[in-house]
Amino acid sequence: MTSDSKSVSSSASSRRDGTPSEPNGSIVPSSSSGDFMSFFKGILSFTGDLSSLTCPSFLLNGISLLEYGAHWSDYPHVLAEITKATDSAERMKLVARWFVSTLYGSYNKRVAESNTGEKKPFNPILGEQFLASWNDEDFGETKFVCEQVSHHPPISAIYFENAQAGIYGSGHFSQKSKFKGTTMKVVQEGRVTLRMKNTDEIYCLTLPNLNICSILTGKPFLEMSDTTYIRSSKGYSAEFQWQTKAWFYGEYHKFTGKIFTDAAQTYVSGAGEQDVLFALKGKWVADSYAVDQKTGAESVLFDVNAQPSADIVIKPVDQQSEIESRRVWQKVSEALTSGNYDVASREKTAIEEKQRALRRERAESSAEWKPSLFTWIDDANDEKAVKDCYAYLFSAKESVGSGSWVFNDSPHHAAHKPTPQASGTQTPSDAFSTAQSSVV
Repeated sequence: MTSDSKSVSSSASSRRDGTPSEPNGSIVPSSSSGDFMSFFKGILSFTGDLSSLTCPSFLLNGISLLEYGAHWSDYPHVLAEITKATDSAERMKLVARWFVSTLYGSYNKRVAESNTGEKKPFNPILGEQFLASWNDEDFGETKFVCEQVSHHPPISAIYFENAQAGIYGSGHFSQKSKFKGTTMKVVQEGRVTLRMKNTDEIYCLTLPNLNICSILTGKPFLEMSDTTYIRSSKGYSAEFQWQTKAWFYGEYHKFTGKIFTDAAQTYVSGAGEQDVLFALKGKWVADSYAVDQKTGAESVLFDVNAQPSADIVIKPVDQQSEIESRRVWQKVSEALTSGNYDVASREKTAIEEKQRALRRERAESSAEWKPSLFTWIDDANDEKAVKDCYAYLFSAKESVGSGSWVFNDSPHHAAHKPTPQASGTQTPSDAFSTAQSSVV
């Protein structure tokens, strides 16, 4: 077995001191600077969703966007330790800790470890799957499944579970992007719902919006923006306010927030009935803290530098099904790695043309495609606790939507017993059984 690259170079470690600057290395090869400027001018004048544009191959990172969802399980012990809480307040604090632990891998790790700018991932094809797992000495195996459940609009559904700890979550995300000045604004639509078997308390999370900065210099990196919320079915809430750096002063990647109780049915900013339990502060790429509002005691919420993320376990490409991410994009990724951008473009175009042909075939035969691993459940048909939590969050952030993609083999799905899904390449049980093999 070989290890997926998790180590951080000394230069990258120094960048995780809480005051990172923009990356040193450009993502644009010197021979492609003219093509890059032409592409950049094109996207500045484009008025639609930027995800629909064809990106030059030299700007691709060789990874499917579907893989990004796996960062929800980067620190499996942090996820599992939520189940150790003995009361709702402490449990919400641990949920907030876990949420912050997912951010570095999702939005900064690639830049910090390579010291070059953020590149664009592949747009997953319809039905594409990514399967993985992590092993922890204390909490056993955490499994992860992701499937592209829609192509127009692009929506990825995720499910993660640690059976030993008795904790599992499902969610989905979609992104819409546009330019504002020289910064790309990315609105993330979707949600994540977290459940535990040792409590009936449910946790519902919204997603952060993103700013992609320094694109013109060829050294893009991500900042988080706006506000993200967590709501529990017992009336506990968390709020994270992401602070973007001003032009001439300030620091990158800072946030403030709070954990509070709120008996209201809908969120109202700063409402008088909110009882703040903890103030939150720090940098999501480094260290963050929770301050007890009764005692003034300050404790570490999460520290990126304190421990490495767990090694991810993925089957070798030659053992994956034809619909799994690394096999789907293998030839494109290999061409990108070797710097053969013409071949990468041809291979990528071949994949996209095949998908267009399949869409035409379905349209001509009036065949309805359905995901293999996930089922959509409207909030109106979900249990009251979920419905109430997302009704509370919707008043604060409409991008949370009005329903959930739920993994077919999850306890949540079993409780609803919706109609079976048609078509597909795997059953849910098959998916979990294949999310095991060598670390790659």
